[in-house]
Amino acid sequence: MRAESQSAVLAAVAAARAQGVRCEDPVVLRDAWHVLVHLAPFPIVARVSSRLDWPGGPSEDDVLRELEVASHAARRGAPVVPPADELDPGPHRTDGHVVTFWRYVESSGEVDADAAGRGLRAIHDALADFAGSLPAAAHPEDVAEMLDTLESSQDVELLRDIMAGRPELDGQALHGDAHLGNCLAAAGGPLWHDFETACRGPREYDLAALVLHDLAHGGDAPAREALAAYGEHDPEPLEALVPVYAAWVYTSMLTALPRRPELGPILEARLRWLRGYVAQRRK
Repeated sequence: MRAESQSAVLAAVAAARAQGVRCEDPVVLRDAWHVLVHLAPFPIVARVSSRLDWPGGPSEDDVLRELEVASHAARRGAPVVPPADELDPGPHRTDGHVVTFWRYVESSGEVDADAAGRGLRAIHDALADFAGSLPAAAHPEDVAEMLDTLESSQDVELLRDIMAGRPELDGQALHGDAHLGNCLAAAGGPLWHDFETACRGPREYDLAALVLHDLAHGGDAPAREALAAYGEHDPEPLEALVPVYAAWVYTSMLTALPRRPELGPILEARLRWLRGYVAQRRK
C-alpha cells in the first residue's frame, strides 16, 4: 500500500476511534481521488480525502457540499448512499486528511440500469428545493484555475474554448457526476453516491454525464437504458452540455496526468473524440 493510502487508513481509524468506534480490521474499498475504507465489522465507510492541496487533491468545500447534498436527498427518501448514523458523519480533520463517514452498502452485482435511471430522476426531484450554495454546473471557476496550471497546447485551448462558449447553466441542485460508475448495486435497488462535485444547473447536465461514455465510445447500452428510464427531458440542452461536462472531466484528467501517466493514451483518445464532436456540432 502506498504511503498516502496508509496515512488515509490511519486517519479513518483515528477519526472513528475519536467517535467511540474502534476498528481493528479496516478494509480499503477504493484508492483513488479519495480513499474509501470499510471500518469492518461496522456498517461504516470512511471517505478520506488526500492531503494534497487543490488542484492536486480535493477541495474541502467539495467534501462539505457532498455531505449537505447527499443528506438532503436521503432525508427525502431518494436512492442515495446516506451518511452514517452510528457516529457523527463529519467532516473530521485528522493528520491533514478530511474524513467523512457513510453507511456501508454491500454490492449485489451489476447495477440495474432501468432502476438507476428512475433513481436519478427521484434524486433530482428530491434536490429541487435544496437552497444551499453550489458552484455552477461544469465548475467553470475550478476548470479555469486548473487550465491556468497547464502549459498552453491545442488541447488546453480546446477546453478553454468549450468552457467560454458553454450555454447558460441556471437550474437546480444536481449530482454533478452522474455516470453509472457512481451508482452502487444494492439488495434493495441501486443507490447513487459520490456527490462531491454537486453543482447547480439544468437536469440535462447530469444526463450528459450519464451518456458521455456511450457517445464517446458508442457502446454503453446500460447508459442508454438508464436515460430512457429517466423519462422526460430536453434533448437539445443535453446535446449541448455533453462537451461542457466532458471539458470538466478531461481538464481534471490533464491536471492529474503528471502523477497518473497511465491516463495518457485514454485522455488522448477522449480529446480526439471531443474535438470531432465539437466540430460536428458547429457545422
